[in-house]
Formats: sequence, structure tokens, C-alpha cells
Amino acid sequence: MEQAATQRTPLIEINEATCRIVGECYPENIQEFSAPVMSTLRSMVPEAGSFTVDLELFYFNSSSAKFFFDFFEFFEEKAAAGLAVKVNWNYRADDDTMLEAGEDFGEDLDSCVFELVEVQAPIEGDAE
Repeated sequence: MEQAATQRTPLIEINEATCRIVGECYPENIQEFSAPVMSTLRSMVPEAGSFTVDLELFYFNSSSAKFFFDFFEFFEEKAAAGLAVKVNWNYRADDDTMLEAGEDFGEDLDSCVFELVEVQAPIEGDAE
């Protein structure tokens, strides 16, 4: 599954080994946004082996936070059942809000490996 980023939703790429979400997340209808993502995860994430989740969010609203709690709960259940899940929470060095959000999400995960990864913001004018 690949879903291009919009002004209000992040880029989403999901395959049998990885899930990548990059951008801002404040969709007008969270159910419309989240249902296909969770459905794809349920059908594509394996029961065994390993799976990597890469997140780099610049902003998300409170309804999106609920989606991310469900998202992480899904992976926590998979990891508790034997799937090796690694979550990389990428945040920009100057973004304390996203660092704190990552710390909060990470505290709720016991079975997943959760890593806070500081990334450099692209220089204005550079191609990302």
C-alpha cells in the first residue's frame, strides 16, 4: 500500500516488512484516514519474523493521537505474539513536541523495540 501525502495527511508506505509514515497528520475524517491503514496492516503484517516501523511526524492532532495509540497497540499485540517489531520514532532536533510525543508512545510499549532517532531538518531550499 502506498498513499501519497496530502496537505493534511502523511505519506504512508506499507509492505510485508515495513511501515513508513512521514509528514503531518490532521485529516478531516480520522476514520476515513485510519480504516484503510489498519486494514492493510492486519492483512500484510506477518505473524512471525521481523517488521520495522519508521515514523517521522511533524504534527498530529488529538484525533490522530487516538489513531496512533491504536496503531501502536496493534504492533504491541503482534510483538507480544512473537513478531520482532522495531519502531523508529524519527524527530527533528529542534522539535521538542515530537520528541515528547515519541517518549509518551514509547512508554506504552513493552514488547516492541522503540527507538527515538534524532534527524536533521532539511536546509531550506534543499531537496528532501
